[in-house]
Amino acid sequence: MTENGKNKRKGFTKGYAIAIAAALALIVVLLVVILNMPKADRPGTEKTPGNVVILSPDASGTKEVTPEPPTATPAPSPTEFVTPSPSPTEIPTEIPTETPSPTEIPTEEPTAEPTATPAPPTEARTPTPRVVDGTTSANPAYEGKRLVALTFDDGPQLGATEYMLDVLKKHNAKATFFCVGDQLKYGPAAELTKRAVQEGHQIGNHSYTHPSFGKISDERILEERDKNNALIKEITGQTCTVFRIPGGYRGKHVRELINMPIVSWDIDPLDWKFLNSDYLKKYAKENGMSYDEAESRWIDIILFEGLYTDLDGDYIFSPPVAGEMKHGSILLFHDIYPSSAKAVDRLLTYLEDNYGNYVYLTFDEFILTENDAAIPGTIYYSMWRTTPSD
Repeated sequence: MTENGKNKRKGFTKGYAIAIAAALALIVVLLVVILNMPKADRPGTEKTPGNVVILSPDASGTKEVTPEPPTATPAPSPTEFVTPSPSPTEIPTEIPTETPSPTEIPTEEPTAEPTATPAPPTEARTPTPRVVDGTTSANPAYEGKRLVALTFDDGPQLGATEYMLDVLKKHNAKATFFCVGDQLKYGPAAELTKRAVQEGHQIGNHSYTHPSFGKISDERILEERDKNNALIKEITGQTCTVFRIPGGYRGKHVRELINMPIVSWDIDPLDWKFLNSDYLKKYAKENGMSYDEAESRWIDIILFEGLYTDLDGDYIFSPPVAGEMKHGSILLFHDIYPSSAKAVDRLLTYLEDNYGNYVYLTFDEFILTENDAAIPGTIYYSMWRTTPSD
């Protein structure tokens, strides 16, 4: 090879080496540049929508999940609505609504369905508080008052019952009339009974013919009860609620058979014995006085003095009625004697003038002021004293 050829070959080899060195230097520079680039911008990566970037598989076959760098949010203007940012674990799909403060009511509360309130009972019918044998009523409607049940037997009687109704009206007193069917069935007597109801009095059953209940059959007892109850309903339009056994009979079997509250008494003035016309006529004749004088004298004895007398073979003391008139008492009189009406008038006048705190009620009203409703088969001697039905 000529010298000139050798020199050309050496020059070619030297140029080739320089080109290779330059190429290597360029590769090194490129590698440095790539290594200094952010991972998301490196060649060979794939961007996906959302908040994460998923790298393409590398040589080891693993994936790396990296949160996307947050983008700066410009500050809102003073009038711009600011949407609260979701917490890092939430990905909201819509703008959350503002939670109301504790004092706000976001929706209208349903209105409660109105509950029907039962009409309250009148104070006069409130049985509590009750004070057994109290000197005055424990019922607030009758504070400081002495309540008494006036009761009248064996009527209605023309003249006498009418007189008794006039006396009760005069004193604004209410009473319970225990009527006998044989008396009640006559037209004028029935009209008196209607008047009694219209004036606020109560009608009770005293049997139809007034027999001795200890001497008749069960069938007869039921007939006496039912026949008179039906007659009372026919005349007054009211259902009879109370019964008084003729003669005050107290047998357990009879009272259970009657099956109605049975009203007895704790004050018996014995008007049936001393205020009947036959006795007064006899007394007037024996003592040389007029009938009116005899009548007035015996009214005073019964009401204010008391007396010893023979009663069914027993010699007893009958105390003065005025002194026995306690709160809760049941007083027995008979509306078949005009003299009994005069005695009631004198008694009520005396109590008004000297005490002024007596109130007279029908039995049903009376018992409910401080007690439960009257119980069938039970005998009532006063507001509290009873003979149980069992």
